[in-house]
Amino acid sequence: MRALGRWSLSVALALASQAAAKPSIPQERIPPEAPPDVRRYIEELYSRDSVTRAMAAVCLGRLGDRAEPAIPFLIAMLDDDVKLEWEVREADPTNPLEEAKKRILGFYKEKETCPGREAARALAKLCTTAPEALLEALKDPNPLVRKHAAEALAGIRDLKATDPLIALLKDPDKATRAQAARALGRLRNPASVEHIIASLRDPERAVRRELITALGELKDPRGLEPMLNALQDTLEVRDAAEAALLETRDPRAVEPLIVSLKHPKEEVRRISARLLGAINDRRAVKPLIMALRDPASDVRYEAAQALRKMSGEDLDADPQKWQRWHELQLAAKEIEEKVAGDPVHAYIAALHSPNWASRAYGAKAIGDIADRRAVTSLRGVLWDKDPAVRLCAAVALGKIGDPNAVEALIAALSDAEPEVQEAAEDALRAITRVNLGREPRKWEEWWDENRDLVFARDRAKAEEAATEPERPADEEAPLPAPAAHSGTAALLLILVMVAVLPIAVLVVLRTMRAR
Repeated sequence: MRALGRWSLSVALALASQAAAKPSIPQERIPPEAPPDVRRYIEELYSRDSVTRAMAAVCLGRLGDRAEPAIPFLIAMLDDDVKLEWEVREADPTNPLEEAKKRILGFYKEKETCPGREAARALAKLCTTAPEALLEALKDPNPLVRKHAAEALAGIRDLKATDPLIALLKDPDKATRAQAARALGRLRNPASVEHIIASLRDPERAVRRELITALGELKDPRGLEPMLNALQDTLEVRDAAEAALLETRDPRAVEPLIVSLKHPKEEVRRISARLLGAINDRRAVKPLIMALRDPASDVRYEAAQALRKMSGEDLDADPQKWQRWHELQLAAKEIEEKVAGDPVHAYIAALHSPNWASRAYGAKAIGDIADRRAVTSLRGVLWDKDPAVRLCAAVALGKIGDPNAVEALIAALSDAEPEVQEAAEDALRAITRVNLGREPRKWEEWWDENRDLVFARDRAKAEEAATEPERPADEEAPLPAPAAHSGTAALLLILVMVAVLPIAVLVVLRTMRAR
């Protein structure tokens, strides 16, 4: 009372603040050798004020090993069921006891508790093994004592509590059964799995919810089928099943979840789509694309989210776009499996495939390796009937940078698809180093005048690359010396001299005539 009064907790009053519940052990048996603060808090467990009793239990739990003498007294007050409603009205972040104020709210979420429950939580913090008296409390005739004892054992996590808690799954009190299921989940003893599964026939949905949650914590393969079946249970059980399956992310759930995408209940289809995205298994891609046509908008949304997560692409919820993306992935896998040795031959062969996705991937792959041997084939692909193939071909030609592709790219500026036009423009700019927009006539005129210069520059670049000595892969290329002249620079110098020489001759002749 003295210490608690100084804390100024600013909490709402207990519903029965003056109830006389207290530990069943006589107060005279408080050990005199206990530390003074521990003894004081044990004495406050006997207070007539239920707020004081609850806070005393909280503070004992915070003292750690020093509060060991309080364990029997905390067990003896598990039946203290005076309901307390707490409401923090003041918050002082500089006050170290602020955390204690929050703690009594019931793990920061619950607004209702009781001294017996706070005693159970204190026991969970103080005990490293389950005291025999606490195990015996599971058989107490008072259901509240059994429930609070199970809650304490959930925090202690001593495996020797497994069998007593399994027995509690058949308790006549539904709250006690639910708490026993929760405790078994925290213990994570595989020996409890079959008993938890058998108890899923419980008529109370709150109990089934805790049983499913426990299976999720146990992560035992035997729990997969019951968790999947629970997706068809009531709302709160479905939510627990979803959370449990997210916890396990078992690949064996993929096929059943794919089937559930066609379940008559919208909620089941929605949850199935979300879970498939979390598991991230390629088997689910095509069914999720089909789910984009679901009549329920929530299902379509979850299917699109799942596909984004699995692919890293953002194609909205357009099933046609996702279908083409999927076909492209399948084609890529098939082509890469055929690659043996030099890959360009496999990629060129793919350009002649009847499958648009194979042609598109072949063009893209050639661009990635920038192999000039494929330029002729790529030029022909610029007239492909599929715009995605034409786009990949234009991009690839820009990456390769061969002037032999310029005329075909100029023609591609007239493509019906703006994306192909843009890719052709970018490719022309990369090859010629000029920017003339998307007007084919400008490009044609410029090309007629500068064709030889572009080819000469390309040859000079190739010669320079051929004469450059090979270096180890991890060695950086040296910076060029300022005075060094490349083949390109020499060519430009000659062109300048040719242009300036007639003017110089003319000036000299006029000077001589004037004399």
